[in-house]
Amino acid sequence: MSRHRSPGGRNAHQRPVVNAAALPGAQAPQPARHRAQRESAVRNGMAAAAAAGGALVVTVPAMSGPAVVPDDTYVRSVAAETDDVRMIASIVPVSATQEPEPLEVDVAGLVKGAGLYEEARALEERRAAANCDADLSDLGPVKPWVRAAARFLSCIYDERDLIGVAGRSRHSDHPTGLALDLMVRGDKGDRIARCALANQEELGVEYVIWKQRINYGDGWERMQDRGGITENHYDHVHISFKRGAGGDGAPLVERCS
Repeated sequence: MSRHRSPGGRNAHQRPVVNAAALPGAQAPQPARHRAQRESAVRNGMAAAAAAGGALVVTVPAMSGPAVVPDDTYVRSVAAETDDVRMIASIVPVSATQEPEPLEVDVAGLVKGAGLYEEARALEERRAAANCDADLSDLGPVKPWVRAAARFLSCIYDERDLIGVAGRSRHSDHPTGLALDLMVRGDKGDRIARCALANQEELGVEYVIWKQRINYGDGWERMQDRGGITENHYDHVHISFKRGAGGDGAPLVERCS
């Protein structure tokens, strides 16, 4: 028994070809050369982002129903080369997150700035202290500029143990009201002596005696040993003042440490 063959052979019953362009909302197919150019551009963009250390974020907005979108916004799916699926893609390069570089800190500058702040604050405190209401009643009838110097130095250094007019067995300016003793020791005495000499003209200072040395304003000179701590001025700073009108101008706290 022979089989019946259709006149058209095996290809006689092929499925009907549907023209995609004829479907509603469809667009005419793009030539293969145009699709290849777009796909190549997308792949190149991905490669450039990867080389720059970034990533490609592809966002696909939801679509409802047929929409007409400019053809150059479509890219062919690289995940399914055999499909006709098309996606609206937005390619956004994302840079790798980097921590900000830490700011350089000038430690020496900070320390210096803190030191300057402390010095400025201490100066303001000394300026305020220089106008204190010190009790100078025990000085006796000293000269006005001696009293003013006693107030200035006593207030700055908070030194209340003062001697003004007093009798001395040796030659001294104390009996005439032209001398002042500040009963201190050590570093505090060093600072008082420096402050008095730094404001020598303003306070009307003639000379300063401290730690068996005398200074007329041009440097310390060693004195002879008088035999004791008090006689050699190790327990007090002695200041003798000029005769006449006294000092010239107001003393400056900035000169005192």
